[in-house]
Amino acid sequence: MADKAASLLNVAEIEGRGRALVAAQPLRGGQIVLRDSPILLYSALPITKKPPSSYSSSTTCYCANCFKILPQSSSSPAVSCPTCAHHAFCSPSCLSAAVTTSHTPWVCQALSRLVACPLLDGQPLDRHVQARFLIAACNLATVSPSNFQLLLSLQGRETHTDDTVSAAEFLHSLLASVCPPPSPASPFPQGFSFEMIVALLSKDKLNAFGLMEPVSSRDGGEVDGKRSVRAYGIYPRASFFNHDCLPNACRFDYVDSASDGNTDIIVRIIHDVPQGREICLSYFPVNLNYANRQRRLMEDYGFACDCDRCKVEANWSDDENEHGDNGEDNGGDSEGMDEDAEEQMGGLEAGIEEEKETDFPHAYFFLRYMCNRENCGGTMAPLPPSDSAPSVIMECNVCGQLRNEDEEAEADGEDAMDE
Repeated sequence: MADKAASLLNVAEIEGRGRALVAAQPLRGGQIVLRDSPILLYSALPITKKPPSSYSSSTTCYCANCFKILPQSSSSPAVSCPTCAHHAFCSPSCLSAAVTTSHTPWVCQALSRLVACPLLDGQPLDRHVQARFLIAACNLATVSPSNFQLLLSLQGRETHTDDTVSAAEFLHSLLASVCPPPSPASPFPQGFSFEMIVALLSKDKLNAFGLMEPVSSRDGGEVDGKRSVRAYGIYPRASFFNHDCLPNACRFDYVDSASDGNTDIIVRIIHDVPQGREICLSYFPVNLNYANRQRRLMEDYGFACDCDRCKVEANWSDDENEHGDNGEDNGGDSEGMDEDAEEQMGGLEAGIEEEKETDFPHAYFFLRYMCNRENCGGTMAPLPPSDSAPSVIMECNVCGQLRNEDEEAEADGEDAMDE
């Protein structure tokens, strides 16, 4: 957490919710309350035999260290790993940093062996990503034992699902047969045990945040198709945020920015929050309907939500639950708190006026804090306030649209008068 933001949040134990982050003082909309750097990053793409140099021009490739889009210019081409042909970096400095951190010789050799291993052929994407995570975690235990202990300290599910256990069985056998022995400096000279793999997969499931692919749009209007995850990161402080279906904060990432710390995530307050109030994120798009939210939370995080919104919507009929919500959940990759992982984002075109006339008390949130671009589904938060006044410019955390809050309010007022 950045020093300036460190005093804005306190860690507290809340009955029925466990560890949480609460406002240490009154917070204004747009205020940055957390900037967190990952202790672990790993690709969300399948382990493939095709090197980046063989991809078509329409395929987006990412740096194997910082996960920026790889440059296509001949004047500043991507830099390939000198040992393998399967990983590329955005610059010589990124490659140099990776060799001692995320892409050590051991990682390079382990991933190269996995590329050549037929055991992964036909396996679902989840297994590929989990293998990448475990290799990154084993490497972390060697290059940064303190961060590995931090990873182990994060919350995991107390009861492991059958899917986690079966995945651990497959991955334990795979990695034991394929990966080279860890470095002599590793605390796990024989590699991870089955029990350790189960525990790590559980912690990854609850704590990983997705870094999303860029948004594309048609002529700056409708968001074009689905967004997928390019990489996952473990952010130790951000993992303290609990879920709410109407959050008071949302997170932003700027992976393709030129600044240092491009893989940091930034959490901003959506609207003013009093001291002592818990600060919550939504673990997925806010416009999912009640049934899909409950299913996702139970399957991925092991709990049922009883927030104010869910208490109201639990009494709705199926037809009412479709109003203003994206009822579709296409089974996209839900690993981690990725806020829009591989789902077609529905708009909020229908049902808002009907909701005002029913027992739904939260229509204002959707009108003011949901992005109005079709198929986006992002959440709007004000830009950080100045010392003298809050910002009236709202930013979408998915598509990046900037919207003037005052102009939007005027337009809503004129529409109401016309009616």
